[in-house]
Amino acid sequence: MTHDTERELASADPLAGRADDALAPLLHGMISDARAASTDAPASRRRWWRRRRILLPFGLAGAAILTGAVWLLPLGLSVNGTPVDLDVVIPITYTTDTGITVSCRYGIYFGEPENRTAVDERLVAFVKSHDWSGIGQRIYDQAVAHPFVPGPDSDLQVDTPEVRDSFSFSQAQDLIWQEIPAALREPGSSAGATSDCAGRLH
Repeated sequence: MTHDTERELASADPLAGRADDALAPLLHGMISDARAASTDAPASRRRWWRRRRILLPFGLAGAAILTGAVWLLPLGLSVNGTPVDLDVVIPITYTTDTGITVSCRYGIYFGEPENRTAVDERLVAFVKSHDWSGIGQRIYDQAVAHPFVPGPDSDLQVDTPEVRDSFSFSQAQDLIWQEIPAALREPGSSAGATSDCAGRLH
């Protein structure tokens, strides 16, 4: 790598010149974790009512926070290496205990792109027609009431209140899946999800 290239990359870093910013170590840790998670794509497909892997673009969200950008990145998801159009993008809006209003999104895709089943289509029909109003505040309240606490097997590269808040919010997003009737959760169904929610709680 040439010195010119190194300088260009450094100037493109949204955290450059912010060594004293309290968010910098957190965001660097999140970016590293997100990059490591991206190499584990096959594990993201699970029986959806047992385990769901949610992909959080922390690095990109962090850049938006630091630069004050007011724009939305498209939510993307790949299933078995195939990019898919999300079946539903649920708006997540809530107000923190400090009076800050937060808006983000949660996207879901059911089944396999090469073999969508009748069960998948019924799930899609439900989530598209369901009234998701208020779900963001319910997720927030759940995250505050049941905070994430690292256990002996937790492998956190960075352990800060902000990271714990993010994990708490991610856990609380299970409320979305609890809205889906058990009658629709037939064996063999699978789903993937992606979100741009950073999990700010205060």
